[in-house]
Amino acid sequence: MSKVAFTKLGLKPNTEVITVHFNDLEIEVKQYLPIQEKLELVGDVINGVLATDDNKFPNFLKMDMFLNLEIVFKYTNISFTEKQKEDLPKLYDLLAGAGLIEKIVDTIPKAEYHILYSTSVDSLEGIHQYKNSAYGILDAISTDYENLNLDIDTLTSKLSNVENLDLVKDVVTKLG
Repeated sequence: MSKVAFTKLGLKPNTEVITVHFNDLEIEVKQYLPIQEKLELVGDVINGVLATDDNKFPNFLKMDMFLNLEIVFKYTNISFTEKQKEDLPKLYDLLAGAGLIEKIVDTIPKAEYHILYSTSVDSLEGIHQYKNSAYGILDAISTDYENLNLDIDTLTSKLSNVENLDLVKDVVTKLG
């Protein structure tokens, strides 16, 4: 089998854009997002879910919201102000309720959506499994212990100050 030089393939980045019409406006939807932008998109989705959720289980509804919003942000020419992005659930409800998210997601190739969705799900499940693994639990305990040591050192240094010690004595005396 003979080798073919990569340069002879004549490859060019996919910059195809499809225009969809919504409320008499033309919205451009990219058909391909470079891998670096996909990585950032999935990272933003996972960070969004984790930053707003303390659940002990993966919240796939929240993941879906962040994923669809990030698709709108990164695949379209729709611009948003920082003020509009402050309340993401409200923004999502406006876009989804009007049918715009569905129209945009249906416009991007299925393979593009599938890789974003499956990578987001796999990442969220992996983080959940790690947090609940023995290693993840020990790591969390270790972090908590390190923070506790810092607090104890700070407290010890404050109590070594005579003025602070007098205040503590006064408080203890008043509490009985």
